[in-house]
Amino acid sequence: MKRFLLLSLLIVDLWAGQAVAVLESLKNDVGIRRNGVQISTPKSGDALYRGDVLFTGSSGALSIVFNDGTAVSLGNKSALKIDDYLFEPTRKQYRFDILLEKGNAMFETGKIGKVAPESVTFRVPEGTIGVRGTRFFVEVH
Repeated sequence: MKRFLLLSLLIVDLWAGQAVAVLESLKNDVGIRRNGVQISTPKSGDALYRGDVLFTGSSGALSIVFNDGTAVSLGNKSALKIDDYLFEPTRKQYRFDILLEKGNAMFETGKIGKVAPESVTFRVPEGTIGVRGTRFFVEVH
């Protein structure tokens, strides 16, 4: 039983440890919260992981690019959570689930949205946006 528990913890740790995107650019007041802890000084090129929450202040903006080429840009006073992401084309396994908690975002789908659009979920507090290989702008008040 101990071996099973140890193996389970190792698998969870490996799953959580894979970078899913990169912070491409940022402007002014930008932050990343990982496991409840705010990263002190995020910078362009920083890796992003499942569970990360990205947020911008009143003069902030940022853009991120996921491993499949999906691009998301956030405007000021925004918060976005990366809930789930999996891009394994050799095994034909895909998952993309993000939540725009507040603010505004520009979204442009990458490979997942083209080969498995049903695997892409873009959520907002009052609903879900179905992605079918496209680009869109969304604002949450």
